[in-house]
Amino acid sequence: GSGGGTGGGSGTGTGSSVGGGLSNRTVKSRGKVNESSQKTGTVNVNVCVDSNGDVISADFTQKGSDTADGQLREAAVDAARRYKFAPSEFDKQCGTITFRFRVK
Repeated sequence: GSGGGTGGGSGTGTGSSVGGGLSNRTVKSRGKVNESSQKTGTVNVNVCVDSNGDVISADFTQKGSDTADGQLREAAVDAARRYKFAPSEFDKQCGTITFRFRVK
């Protein structure tokens, strides 16, 4: 495979992807991750979204995470709460957001 451009801007040091029951929902805006330590790891957050596209719950899950670091967990959950999804007919839809922290 070839291709795959780079996202512009100054690298935040994090990548994130939405999966599970939310993988088909359009992400309108991503929560910014406030994490400036040089720690690395993958943090999985279980999120539930209402019909307006607002995140109604966000909880760290060890499943799929390779770190239990408190700072990274807090930063990931905080960012996940600030995601905004496109509206849908579902009252409640749950899935995961995976945050990959890497040194800038």
